[in-house]
Amino acid sequence: MNVIDPRVHQKWEDAAQQFANAEPFRFVVIEDFLDCDLCHALSTDFPSFEERNALNEMGQVGGKAVRTDVRDISEAYRELDRYIQTSAFLDYVSRVTGIPGLLYDPDYIGGGTHENRHGQGLDAHVDFNYHPRTKWHRRLNLIIYLNEEWRADWGGQLELHSNPWDRSDNRTRSVAPLMNTCVIFETNEVSWHGFSKIELPESRRQLSRRSFAIYLYTRERPAAETAPPHATIYVPEDTLDWKPGRELDEADIRELRNRFVRMRTQLRFLYDREKQFGAQIASLEHALSEARDSMRLPVQGYAVQPRGVTGLWPDGWVGEAMSAALQLTRKASSLVIEVWVPPQLGADQELRITIAGEKYTQNLSPGARTSFTLPLKVDKGNHIELEILASRTWIPAKPGEPGDQRVLAFKILSAHLQ
Repeated sequence: MNVIDPRVHQKWEDAAQQFANAEPFRFVVIEDFLDCDLCHALSTDFPSFEERNALNEMGQVGGKAVRTDVRDISEAYRELDRYIQTSAFLDYVSRVTGIPGLLYDPDYIGGGTHENRHGQGLDAHVDFNYHPRTKWHRRLNLIIYLNEEWRADWGGQLELHSNPWDRSDNRTRSVAPLMNTCVIFETNEVSWHGFSKIELPESRRQLSRRSFAIYLYTRERPAAETAPPHATIYVPEDTLDWKPGRELDEADIRELRNRFVRMRTQLRFLYDREKQFGAQIASLEHALSEARDSMRLPVQGYAVQPRGVTGLWPDGWVGEAMSAALQLTRKASSLVIEVWVPPQLGADQELRITIAGEKYTQNLSPGARTSFTLPLKVDKGNHIELEILASRTWIPAKPGEPGDQRVLAFKILSAHLQ
């Protein structure tokens, strides 16, 4: 049995052109995507709604059920799973999207079968951007709809947004969740998407919005598209066509209550996640503090260091000021230090050095490796203090942007006693 309809392969260039030129971000809609017999089998075997599969981020039962164990559903789902991990399928998607090196996710994180009941909607959002286990970059969503009966006035249309934060500047495109329709769209920091609230008539409440979704990854992605790791980010819906003087009925009150519940749930999720991040940051800061307390100057020669070095990072970078202590186990006549100054300083770095009570000044050129010798006349067993104060510093990351926010002056490459 074919998995993808042969005509889909034949028209890949048309799909690629649609994907490349789509707005508000790159996507393509492909009708009659799967072989019709396989698609019918997937619809017939679609798993029933179970509360254990419908828990939201807060552990509450909602109107959306997800099955990620697709290989346990039926032979039709196993056949589809076997195919989507083949090079034939991944190469086809790469040709359509222009994204090479696509990777299948055997864990189906966030994917699998999705079922949404009457009253369920999905606020505009951008997806998490890294696979939680492999740390691959998330690049594409591929969704196949399995609704044999669906009308436009029932809602549930996939909505692609340019900017859901600003209603006055938000361009949207809608896709109906019709049987055997496939949507492929890129996932990045502006690929906002969701779906409108499902409003089924009383006579069709046994139906639901059903789909099969996979997410594809790459090991690398262009630097311009790369962002720090984040979870899914939602923008709560704020559109209501109500006007002053409207008398609220039970349905209105229910709608407001549902919106408040969704917003409170999202806020609670963000609050819990912030607490988790705070605990992780505190743990890392504690570990870093312990590491810095145990840091020693990388000195070769006959000396011990009775205490940790202040102002020195584990990777050799030094801040504006550094202080270290040495106790000699043999007589020494000098301390030779080799350093490197980042070219971003743009001007000479001046080091004001105090060692064993004597003061020295050393000028360093940005972008250069420099060795300098500090004279010593210290006998065995004597204790000396070394202090270095830098005239210029550099912060690798721009203020407010992700990255290294340390205040750095120079990097120690080596040090040895003579």
